[in-house]
Amino acid sequence: MQAQQAILTFSEAERPLGDRLLKIAIEIDRVEGYSEAHAIAIARMAEKIGARMGLHGVDLTALKFAALAHDLGERAMKRNYLLRPSVLSWEETLDLWRHPILGEQAAGELKLSRQTQLLIRWHHEWWNGGGYPDGLAGEAIPVGARILRAVDSYFALVSNRPHRQRFERLEAEQIVADLAGIEFDPLVVKLLLHILAGERANEAAFTYSETEPAINFFESESEIDSVAPIHSIEAPFGEPHPEIEITEIEQSSRYDESAEPQAPDEIAPAPAFAEPQAEISDEALNEDHETAPGAESSEQHDEAGIKDNLEKPADVTDEEREKIES
Repeated sequence: MQAQQAILTFSEAERPLGDRLLKIAIEIDRVEGYSEAHAIAIARMAEKIGARMGLHGVDLTALKFAALAHDLGERAMKRNYLLRPSVLSWEETLDLWRHPILGEQAAGELKLSRQTQLLIRWHHEWWNGGGYPDGLAGEAIPVGARILRAVDSYFALVSNRPHRQRFERLEAEQIVADLAGIEFDPLVVKLLLHILAGERANEAAFTYSETEPAINFFESESEIDSVAPIHSIEAPFGEPHPEIEITEIEQSSRYDESAEPQAPDEIAPAPAFAEPQAEISDEALNEDHETAPGAESSEQHDEAGIKDNLEKPADVTDEEREKIES
């Protein structure tokens, strides 16, 4: 518990309920078959992104608590198929889709705020309206729920699951980037990739400093003075979000995560050796997207073995589709 609290801190007001939710989060992870602290990792990252999107006070607390308890519904369901190393049937998939509503109800029983309850209910809503349980779209989805959708998916992808091995981090980042504007809010994806790139660069810097001896390539100080400085290269990005000013964040694709959260003018320049990150095109940021027939979602790589060859019901006619969408 001490190690977990070291990466996720609570204020004095948050601590009584936060400590209780930490224990519940560990239990939920076991129910879902995670071998590592999944919900705590989501809460840590969601808090970082939320702060950069302007959340603070009770809004940030609600996001952190919702991250820890986002899958309370699966804990309440206690389904054996969650740990089964095989593909779910269509009936099991429909059953699993009930868990956000059950989680909302369980959060109410724990006396979590109404705001936290709704973030739990809507953490599977998609940016393009293709999610569940209510089919919300775009900015009709609360910011906290948009953050949870992307962060939950990323950490599920980089975790071992009963039905598959984990994805490499860069591969998982590419999957998330590809779904920006479809499943995920593009701004949330952009900030998530920024933070992950910064963490990866810091890890590389630490490893390099610990393993490589210092080498003096110059015989005199005059030679050092004659070397031209290395300037960071700006990464291409689309137009900034109309509601949030992140100009300074967008000027660098890497930054120092040593002090959280950082004001935009405190962001450090990119290290020269940082790995390339998945980019989001201007088209993905500025255009509305619809799910193409047969398009992938993060959940095809994710929850309880829902894969591409999952049995689907019969095709819906155009007339039926219009009735559903209306």
